[in-house]
Parts: sequence; C-alpha cells; structure tokens
Amino acid sequence: FALITTAYALYYITVAHLDALQLVLVGTALETAYFVCEVPTGVLADTFSRRFSVVAGLLIVGIAWAGQGLIPTFAAIAGFEILRGVGEAFTHGATEAWIAGEVGDEAIGRLFLRETQISQAAGFIGLPVGVGLGLIDIQIPVVLGGVLTAALAVALIFVMPERHHPHPRRDSARAWSETISTANRALWSIRTSALLVALLGAELFWGAASEGSDRLWEVHLLRDLAFPPFGLPPVVAFGLLSLGATLFVIGTAQYARRVIARVDENTVSRALVALQIVRIGGRSLFALAPNLALALVPFFAESMIRAAFQPLFNAWLIRRTDESIRATVLSTTSVANALGQIRARYRGPEIGQARGANHDTLIGSERDGVPTGVEY
Repeated sequence: FALITTAYALYYITVAHLDALQLVLVGTALETAYFVCEVPTGVLADTFSRRFSVVAGLLIVGIAWAGQGLIPTFAAIAGFEILRGVGEAFTHGATEAWIAGEVGDEAIGRLFLRETQISQAAGFIGLPVGVGLGLIDIQIPVVLGGVLTAALAVALIFVMPERHHPHPRRDSARAWSETISTANRALWSIRTSALLVALLGAELFWGAASEGSDRLWEVHLLRDLAFPPFGLPPVVAFGLLSLGATLFVIGTAQYARRVIARVDENTVSRALVALQIVRIGGRSLFALAPNLALALVPFFAESMIRAAFQPLFNAWLIRRTDESIRATVLSTTSVANALGQIRARYRGPEIGQARGANHDTLIGSERDGVPTGVEY
C-alpha cells in the first residue's frame, strides 16, 4: 500500500491530468460504491465468513489499483475507483470483526495500535521503494502495489484461519433467513442506542468535512504553498513527507499502547472526543496556513492523531457491539461517513475548480464538519 500512496496522487495530477473537479468526482465514485455496498457486505461477513470477505476485498482492491495504474484516463480511473469501493466495503468491518473473534475483546485495543505500528513500519520500507520506482515511471508503484495486494489475497486463502465464526450454510433458504436476521438485529441495535445514533451523526459530519481536503491537499501544497521546496522532484518530496509522518505515527501508537493499559473506558471515550476536535482544528489550520512551514505543523499533527484515533475507536465500538453483528455495525458507521463525503461533492469541487484548490476549498469542508466533535 505504501508503494501506491507514494505515487497515486501525483499520477492522477501529472499523468492522467485530472483537475480539481475530476479529483473530487473520482473520490465521489469511490465513496458512492462504498456507500452502496458497505452494509450488504458487512451483513454477508457476519452471516457467512469474515475470512472470505477480507480475501475477496483485497483481491478486488488489488485489481482496481493495477487497472487504474495501467489506464491513465478519467473514465478508467473513476471506473476502477468504483470497483475499489466494492473491495474496500468487503474488507472494512470484516477485518476488525475477524481479529476480535480470533483474539478476544480484551486484547483488541492494544492489538489494533500494534497493527498501526507494524503497518507504518512496513510503509517506512515501502515508501523509499515507491519513490525510486516513481522516479523511473510514476505508474510503476501504482501497478506494482495493486499486483502485490492481489497476491496477498491469494496467499491469505492458504494461511488465514477462521476458528470462531460460522461458515457458509448449505441450505440456501436458511442462509437467506440468517442474512435478513443479521441485518435486522444490527439495525435494531443501532436504533435503540442513543450513543450509536450520535456516532452515525458524527461520522456523517466528519465525512463531509474530510472529502475536500482528502482529495485536494496534495494539489493545495503543489499550487498554493510552493511545494516541493529546494527543487526536489514531487515524488521525492511527497515520499519524504510520508516518511516523516510515518515516524510520528509509530511513536504516537506506541505512546497510546502504554496509556490504554492504564485507563478505563470512560477516559478512552473522552480522549476520542478530544482527538476528533483537535483533528478538525488541525485541518482548518492546514487550510489557512500562509506558508509551507506553518502548513506542515498541522499536517504532521493530524497524522499523529489519526494513528491514535482509529484503532481506539474501532476497539471502543467493537466492545459495545454483540459479536454476531460487529461487521455490520462497523460497516453502518462507515456508510454514514461515506454519505457525508458524497454530500461534500456539491460544495468542494466547484470551489476547488474555480480557486485552484486553495484554502477556500479545504476550509469549506471543515465548516461543514464542525458539529463532528459535538456529536461525539
């Protein structure tokens, strides 16, 4: 994945020549597919096999990345992003629910943080490789990353266990009944919990807040803040930026692992609220920063916050959800986020197109997202 993240944004801008509107529309294609498929795939994972969902999702994601890396056109990229949205829907929720089922609820908080550290360390190795390949041809890291992701899916078929979850039922009528029952129980669990309803609202606002900046922050740096500095090639500069963020993330995750062992659930809940509010402020500061140096401070701060927030949030939500419907509930929260991102397309891209993806685009999304912290 680090191979892809090093190069894909530059590939979109410099090879496929996508403008600000097209960049956000590509994101909308991804989020729409994700929105449509997320809950159904979560239900399938809970009813049949989380292992199958993870493997299928990774295979689809790998094919999607390789495909868009080979065909640098707006139509092809948008189409493969739709396919990637389907793959991401399969993996999200199923992965976290599978881990919780295999190791138990008590260990998942620290385990998710450890996973963040390991994935970032692997990324620290992959990023320089991606930069080197990108200097040869910016398409190579995207295609190779997709191929390796698909290869990982094939390998998991043979090595990934599933000891604590039912396998697909042979009776199709009973399987269909189980599917409907899983969906109904998950929806009932959400409707009857004021906390989960508030959580859905928070995810909706955060999705609206993040869409513009997620899609346009690279363009903002390139066009508005004289990035890269010192005459560096863009692929090298973005690689160094990612390496710096990786170091901060590894350190933050290690600190969070130590703290989580000494605090109770109420403290974790309050920490999640504080992290989300600071995260919103950081994105706003990034949008308003008058120069590159000031913009990099909230950029790295937001990377650190993300490293602590998502693993803690997933563990917090899993412990409050019945084991049999975890993938579905996790998927439902992601649907709210995706809906918010789709909503944001009606404001962000037009401003970015007209104003060069400057701070107006980014801060507009943050104003949409101000209620996020309040909802939490």
